[in-house]
Amino acid sequence: MRAFAHLLVALLAVLLPAAAAAQGSAPKVVRFGVQPSTQPPYIAREAGFFKDVEERFNTKIEFVNFPFGGPQNTAFAAGELEFSQKGMAPCAVAMQRAKAKLLLINILEQTAIISLPEIGSVAELRGKKVAHPGKGSQQFPLIQLALDRAGVKQDDVELIRMDAVNMATALGKKEIAAYIAWDPHTTKAVVAGQGKVLVRVETLMPLKAGHYLGEGVVVREDVPQKYPELTKAVVQALVKANAFIVDHPDDAVKMWSRVLGLDAKIIDYSLKNKMAVYVKDVKPDLPALTKYFEFLNTYEITSVPNVEEFLKQRVDASFLP
Repeated sequence: MRAFAHLLVALLAVLLPAAAAAQGSAPKVVRFGVQPSTQPPYIAREAGFFKDVEERFNTKIEFVNFPFGGPQNTAFAAGELEFSQKGMAPCAVAMQRAKAKLLLINILEQTAIISLPEIGSVAELRGKKVAHPGKGSQQFPLIQLALDRAGVKQDDVELIRMDAVNMATALGKKEIAAYIAWDPHTTKAVVAGQGKVLVRVETLMPLKAGHYLGEGVVVREDVPQKYPELTKAVVQALVKANAFIVDHPDDAVKMWSRVLGLDAKIIDYSLKNKMAVYVKDVKPDLPALTKYFEFLNTYEITSVPNVEEFLKQRVDASFLP
């Protein structure tokens, strides 16, 4: 019996440090999918919050850029990303098809339909070209919803795919009559005087505090299992980033402008006019998400039969402070 006790103590002496090491371990590179827009991960990096994570876990958080959510989801499903910040529809698709876990929702509003100044309503888009970023984006079902509510058949509008970075320029040249995109691509045309906000998405789908659910962060489901402490640290760095944006908007504008090469006036206009809305409460709102998934099911972006049960499995707010 005494020999067994000694053996047990020796075994624990080996296993416990190994378990503790696993808790605080991390891969050499953490790949984080982002888009070239005013996303909080850029602030987490520029403000030094991600640097703290890198030093603590002896890792490197590497940003991988994508034009919109579709190709980002392809890379995510292929296991090429650990974390991914993107629109809520791509997050939803990743949750269903790539078994991603939704960690937080860190941008509200953000999407709008921008049109030429002379366009008075969505109904006036009949027979005209309207750009969207792709069928894998959250903007595609939203433009469909806007058309449906205006009584406009999709066949009566020429919907064309276009990278969001090119939309404001195309509108300025009158190559298109309108486009749907996210900030800052929406604000560019407004600040330049080439377009106007035709529809704010919050008027179509007010889901949280009167706003839409803009973007969130998902994680590949095996990452929290392998690296729980790292996952917690990344999430809390993003929480700090959102708080920084809310408390120090002028500094955030300078950081985004520097790293993205965007005119600070565009970002400043966006924040002051709530083209994109940042909040400190980034906890996933289950009633709002339930309504949102029902909308995505209607437009065949997702096909989740039991939304409430699905969200219980796919939403993980346990890493939030």
